[in-house]
Amino acid sequence: MFLNCHSFHSLRYGTLSIKEMVKQASDLGIKELVLTDINTVTGIYDFKIEWERSGIKPVAGVEVRKEGKLLYIAVVKEFSGIGEVNKLITDHNCDDKELSETAPEFKNVFIVYPMSNIPTELKENEFIGIRIEELNFLIRPEYQKLLSKMLVLHPVTFSTNEEYELHKILRAIDNNTLLSKLTKREVCRKSEYFVSEQAVAEAFERYPEMVKRTKEML
Repeated sequence: MFLNCHSFHSLRYGTLSIKEMVKQASDLGIKELVLTDINTVTGIYDFKIEWERSGIKPVAGVEVRKEGKLLYIAVVKEFSGIGEVNKLITDHNCDDKELSETAPEFKNVFIVYPMSNIPTELKENEFIGIRIEELNFLIRPEYQKLLSKMLVLHPVTFSTNEEYELHKILRAIDNNTLLSKLTKREVCRKSEYFVSEQAVAEAFERYPEMVKRTKEML
């Protein structure tokens, strides 16, 4: 259910090394983990090495952002999907190709949109990620009709209060601003650390199908 994990390969954003990320997940009994660093896949090889030591199933992905805005999370379905997401990021980073608000046509990649960027139509491979703190919004009719396309989303960016403060310093540097001037959009939420899968499942107890769907996708 951890579809959106950042390491320090997410420059000026993530605080965790991949080794520490995998260790924390393993200590909590987590069996699947998606590494989705921001606009990069440079951590995948190290992720594979740590997986071989820990037994956690490594799933590759990338978090796609444009000017600080989260557009969507790409989760690789098959090995060839790594090439698909890598081409997207390379075209953007090296050739200044514009990132669109919605994902391109991927063949072997799942797409998870945040509630802040739900497209008018969802393709077969596209879903909506719901955070624990967003569950109360699901009573609204416009979200009720989308329940069958929703997944559990619990992002991970830091592990301690000290690391959260480090994250804020990194964000201030990235945005060339003072800590006191950072906006909510520019920093991660204070809930973005590992908890047990049981704790996440209990938070979503009213939506067991959402939990099941997320596990099936992984």
